[in-house]
Formats: sequence, C-alpha cells, structure tokens
Amino acid sequence: MESACILVRDGKFKPALVKTSSGYQISWTPALLPDDFSWLALYAAAMPPIMQFASEQKRIQKPLPNPEEFLFAALSGMMETIIKQALKKHPPSIRPGKRMIEHEKDALAFMASLTGKDLNIQDHELDPVFAEKMDEWLLFRKEGSVPFHTCIIVQEPDGEDLEPWTIQLCVRSEGDPDLLIPAKTIWNLPDKSGGMLPPGPILIQELLTGLSRAVSVSPVLKDCLSGSNPTTAEIPLADAATFLTTEVLAVKDKGVDVILPSWWTDEKYRPRIELGARKKGPAHRDGMLGISELISFDYRIAIGDESVSPEEFWQAVKQKTPIIKVKGRWIFGNAGALSTALTQFERRYIRGKPQAGDLIQLSVGGFDGPITVQVRGTDEWTKDILAMLRSTQDAAECPIPAALNGALRPYQETGHAFLLRCTERGFGACLADDMGLGKTIQTIAWFLSLKEHDPDLAPALIICPMSVAGNWEREIKRFAPSLSVWIHHGISRCRGDEFFRLISQYDLILTTYNLASRDIDHLSPVRWSAVILDEAQNIKNPNTLQSQAIRELIADRRIALTGTPVENRLLELWSIMDFLNPGYLGSQHAFQSRYGHLSGTEKDRHGTTELRLLIRPFLLRRMKTDKAVIADLPEKMESRVFCTLTHEQATLYQAIVEDMAQSLETVTGLARRGVIFRTITRLKQICNHPGLFIHDRGFLPERSGKVSRLLEMLEEVSEEGDSALIFSQYATFAEYLAGILRQRFSMPVLLLTGKTPRLERERLVREFQSSKKPSLFVISLKAGGTGLNLTAATHVFHVDRWWNPAVEDQATDRTYRIGQRQNVQVHLMIAAGTLEEQIDRINNEKRILGQEVLAQGEDLLTSLSTEELLDIVSLRDAVLSGEDEE
Repeated sequence: MESACILVRDGKFKPALVKTSSGYQISWTPALLPDDFSWLALYAAAMPPIMQFASEQKRIQKPLPNPEEFLFAALSGMMETIIKQALKKHPPSIRPGKRMIEHEKDALAFMASLTGKDLNIQDHELDPVFAEKMDEWLLFRKEGSVPFHTCIIVQEPDGEDLEPWTIQLCVRSEGDPDLLIPAKTIWNLPDKSGGMLPPGPILIQELLTGLSRAVSVSPVLKDCLSGSNPTTAEIPLADAATFLTTEVLAVKDKGVDVILPSWWTDEKYRPRIELGARKKGPAHRDGMLGISELISFDYRIAIGDESVSPEEFWQAVKQKTPIIKVKGRWIFGNAGALSTALTQFERRYIRGKPQAGDLIQLSVGGFDGPITVQVRGTDEWTKDILAMLRSTQDAAECPIPAALNGALRPYQETGHAFLLRCTERGFGACLADDMGLGKTIQTIAWFLSLKEHDPDLAPALIICPMSVAGNWEREIKRFAPSLSVWIHHGISRCRGDEFFRLISQYDLILTTYNLASRDIDHLSPVRWSAVILDEAQNIKNPNTLQSQAIRELIADRRIALTGTPVENRLLELWSIMDFLNPGYLGSQHAFQSRYGHLSGTEKDRHGTTELRLLIRPFLLRRMKTDKAVIADLPEKMESRVFCTLTHEQATLYQAIVEDMAQSLETVTGLARRGVIFRTITRLKQICNHPGLFIHDRGFLPERSGKVSRLLEMLEEVSEEGDSALIFSQYATFAEYLAGILRQRFSMPVLLLTGKTPRLERERLVREFQSSKKPSLFVISLKAGGTGLNLTAATHVFHVDRWWNPAVEDQATDRTYRIGQRQNVQVHLMIAAGTLEEQIDRINNEKRILGQEVLAQGEDLLTSLSTEELLDIVSLRDAVLSGEDEE
C-alpha cells in the first residue's frame, strides 16, 4: 500500500482501457519507469509461495506463470482506489453543452468512469471506434506515434587521459529531453507496456531504425556499434575527432539526436584571446594622436571561465592531437588551424609594432581566424578609446556652444557631439549626412565648441568647391558672427610671408580644391587647428595630384563632409578615410585586395559587414528619408520618363554603333578605351538632340523626342504655377535648352554653367529663391550639382543620365533639403531602347549597394567584350517617335 501511495504522489499513473468479455473497462494503471521495474522484480521474487497462486471462484488454480503480473495487477487496484477517492473529493469541473456529437459524449463518459462520478450521460457505452483510438494513444500502439527517438551520447575520458572516448546508445523522450533510456534497459523491457513506456518491441524497433540511419552515414558508429544488442562502445581519440568534426552533422540530418560534450557545443568553451592594451610612451599631439601612437599588447588564452598562458596553450597545440586538451580541459578547434592563427596574431600584434588603428580594428572587426579576440584597456587612454568605440553614436551628449546663433535639430546635436568625440581623441571624422541635412551648421557648431574651450585656437582651413565657398561665408556670418572668415581666392590672393601674417587674424580660411593644390607650398607649412574638406568626394581618387597635395597639410584635426562617401567604387571610401586617419584601413593595395571585389550580393555580406564595422566609429551617415532623422521633410517622388527617338536620332544612333563595332576590330588597349568613350559621348549627345553631335545650327525641338517631351511636361508645370530645375551634363545643351525655353515660355528662365562667375551665381540663386513668379532654372550638372539652395523648385528634370546616381541625387538635393515645404517630383528622362536605359539599370544596381558600399561607373564598359558592349549600346524595340514611323 505504501508503494502505491508513493507512486500516486509522484504522478506515476495514467488512464487505461482494459478489454474484457463485456467490453472495455476504464481504469487507472501504474506508469512505471525502467528503475521502477527493478524494485517490482525484487518484490515479486520476495513474495511468499502462497501468494504465487491465484484463486478463481474459490477454487485453487495452478501457480501464476509470472508473479510480477500478479503484483502489477494488485498495485494497479490499490492505485485506482486511491485516485478515485481523491477525485470524488475534488471532482474536475466539466460542464457539457446542450448539444454534443457522439465522440464528445464518449469523451465525457470516459472521464466520468475515471472519476467514479455520474455526469448525467444516459449512455455510458463507449463507441468501439473511440475506444480503439483511445487504446492506441494510451498504449503507444499507433504506428509513428512513439514519443521516443534514437540518441547517441558522446563522452570524453575522465581526468588527464586522452582516450578512450565512450559512445552510448539510447532513446530520448520527445516530451522530456532529459529522459534518456539506455539501450541496455531497452533490450530487457517486457513485451507489454510498462505504463510510462511503450512495450519493449516498439522501443526496440525505434532504436534499431535510428541506429540503422546513423551507421549509414558514420563509419565510426558502424565500427563500434555493430553486432547484436549494442549498448556502449569505447573508441580512440582519432575516431572521436573524426566523428565530431566530419560525421556528427550527417547523423543529425538523419533524424538521430547526438548529445555532445558541453565544451564542444558551447561557444564560451572555444578558445579566445583576452588582449590587454595600453599606451606606449607619453602622449604628444601631432594631429593624428590616436593613429600615430604605438601601443603595447599582452594576452592570455581563455577557455570557459579559466585562462592559460600562451606558453601552456602552445605546449598543447604542439602535441598535434586532433582534439586539444589544455590543463585538463578539452577545447574545440583544429590544432593546425589554431597554431597558424596564433602565429599570425603574435607576429602582427605582439612582436610587431601595433598602433591604435590595430586596437580599433581588433575591437570592432575582430581577428580573422578560428580564435576570437576580446580587448580590454589597461590604462585610461585605451579605456577611453574602447568606451568610444563601444558606445552608440546617439548616446553622446555635448553642450551646444553659446556663441551659436541658431538652434540645432536633435540629429544635428548628435552630429556635433560625434565630431567632438572623434577629434578630442585625435581621430579624424567623416560627417556623411545626406545633402540638405545641415552638415555646415553642425561643423560650425563643432568649431565654436573648440573655440569656446581654447580662445587662442589656431585658424582652421576649409577646402570646398568654388560653388559652395559663398555659401560657407554666408552660413558662418549667419550662425557664428563671432568668427572671422577670409576667402583665399582670386589672382590677387596673398602668399608667402604676407599670407602667414594675414591668416593669424582670422578664425577660418576658405579656399578651393584647385587652389589648395596649386598653393600647397604656402598652405602646407602652416599647422592648422583643423582641415575641413567639404564635398570630400573631391579627393576620391587618391592618386591625383590634388588628393596627394591635400594629404600634405598638417592639422591637429581632420574633418570630411560628404553626402556621398562612395560614388563609384570602394577605393573612394578608402581615400577619404586615409585622409582622416592615415593607415587605418591599410595600404591602398591591401584594401583593394580585401574589399575591392565586393558587389553587395549575399555572398559578400561578411565583407561589407566587416568594412561597415571598421568605419562606423569615424563615419556618421544619416538619410533624409529616415523619419527618425527628420520627420518634417516632404515626400520625394521619382519617375522615369521614356522618350522615343525621332527617325533622325535613330539613324544617327545606329550609324555610330556600327562605326564602333568596326573600329573595335582593329584597336586594343588605350586606343580601344578611346573608341568606347568617344562612342558613349556621341550616343548620349544624339539621345539629347542630333544637333549636339553634327554641330549644326538647326536646333529645332521637333528633331529630338526628348526635347519635345520636356517642353510638353514644362507646359504642365507652368500651368500648375510651379518652378523647376532642369539639369544636363552638357553645358552646350543647357545653353540651348535655356534659349528654347525663353522662346516658349513667358516665365523667367535662368541659366547656370561653369562659365558663370561666382557673384553672378549668387545673384541667380537669390533671384530664383525670391521670385514671386514660377521660374525655370537650367543648370549644367557639374557647375550646379552642389552648393546651391533652390527650395523654390518643386520639380527636378534630369534631361540626360549621368553614370553616377550619387551625382544625380546631389543635384536633386538642391531643392529636396531642409526648408522645402512641398513635395518634390523628380523626372528622369530616358531615351527608350538606347544606352540610357542601360545607364538607368546600372544606376539602380548602384543605389542598392551604394548606400555606403560599391558601384561601378563608365569604366565598366571598357572592360566588357565587344559582344557585351554592343549588347548594351545597340538600339532596341520602340525607339522611334510616332510621327517618324509613318
């Protein structure tokens, strides 16, 4: 009786259906585990002889063939009585509905019999189908419903021994993964159900089926678990390594569970380098403090919660065992791969001359190998650098300088703090906000903060395109009237000693990229408090004389401002970052080898992620389209306008393609490149207007499908009372369009090209912005794609397509920027069926990747085969306008 009470207390019971001559009898039955069968057998063996006989109708029968069955039946009866008495005192709450289908009645009748309480069901006779299904479920008889599956357990040797390893065969419960039944127990289970377990034959069948699947893909298991009734096996270290490294996944794929040692599956047991970093030598300020200072590293190898010295780890690795054991602890990893990785690490970071750039790379990019690296600072300088790298850029808060005559938006406050955070530690910073988000005011606020801290701060040099120099001067006077600014420009600009005397009187010196290169002998001897590059993509080619000259400038701080950190290829990003923090991304060749192939596809995800992590501490990128950055900017709607060629355009276009095909048969190298570039230019001119190509004076609009369509659309714009910007990459075409528009429209038509003087540019911008009437502004792309604020426009027309979508986006941002109150419509005009469609396709691909990464430009075509090139430039269907088709 005591045993029955204990079993009920422990929940080792379940409902059962017992088939009798009069039908099914519903009862409770013990649900025993393998260990319970052991004491049941002991009880049966200890039964007095008289109890090993059963009576039926008061007649003595022959001895029971199996005393355990008699004992099991007596135990069942006692448990059933206990359970039903408990259920009568605490009956389950069952409230049948008014209308029930048959199987619901059966279920309630079943429950009523279990509780011993009548639930007012008139017919308690169970439906035979219901009874059969219930019997299958209770006794695990239904095929495929066995709640156990085959499992392999791998165990390492105890102590310091390297072998043997143990392989154990068992089954595992699906409901309770911690419940494992060894194969030794399963082979000895009774044929009938033991309550909690299915009958022995069912479990044996499951075990054999799973074992068969496992050995079919694992030679190691096949060798050690062959024979009848296998249970456990011992295998050497080499076999254990083979199974763990090459076979275990295949076994799992066959649906067989494998339980491995925790150190093999838990990441924390994989070896990692704990790297301590400290500054080497006293601090000195040379402008690039963080990157130029040498640092010192010391390290230990960590395994789980313990660490070992490099010497101890090396000693274990040199044993060249297939699985390594260090200080009594097994670790995951191939000895050869770990040895190679550790050698490379020591050569570069321990025996070499590591710099702060190495500290940053290890902190944000990790170490490329089977060993992870965890970096910690051991002095205040390295702790501060690591805290900067690990903090989010939005977390920094810095007081806004009192001298700023204006308010910063929240994201601009973040930009101001970002610039301070980097430059205070000697690092250069790139503010890569979209055009129109206010990079200028953020930079002015940053410089005012420097000036507030150090009133005697040396002058800073701002280098920008000539087109934005006037804007910088106005913004400085508007937001920072306390700062003095001087523009170093014009043929009368001072140089030599006079230049040195003059700049000491100013806080900020403005000059252009061309003059910075031309006057480098006068600029480079000056130690500037800061060098600020606006439109920093102007140094995107690191091999130009202009880029090389600007790198010669000496400054305590370096800032790059650009809305397009990557225009065409990743080398441009390297060029900007190398100006800011020389050497951080390695040499140009090393960078190209590691990242130059990236194309933004899924297979390049690791490389792009790694590069993004490396530049993240020093590059802050925000997009106007991100509502978290700016919520009050109106929508920008972009549409493609496909224009049909006239008959004249199509004829000229085809002739140029055929001429190129013939020329490419006879030229190679640079001559081939020349033919391709010349052909591209001619084809794009023809798509605009045939007069651009044949240089005649008959620039009639009807000769060009694109011009005709532009005039039609501008008619609609003028009728709506809107203003528009019209961009073309060709100054000659821009001049022609301005002339045609003045003839067709009574509204003001302005023109800006590279020939326009600076003061005239500023007058045109003021006139367009202040005009009470709708206006049209025709602009050549290179002359007006940056540095202009033209928010009076609500339409932007790109009449011809540039190879670089970033350049087009910059031009669009002349009007789609802070201060714009209306939605902006961007019209991309494309000559249908021509090269311009291919340009549009390539630009779309660039935009997908070119948020921060890679794109390819016009140079792409020179690398194509003649067949591929002809496929791109050849005319396609539907290229003629309707009038000419007749």
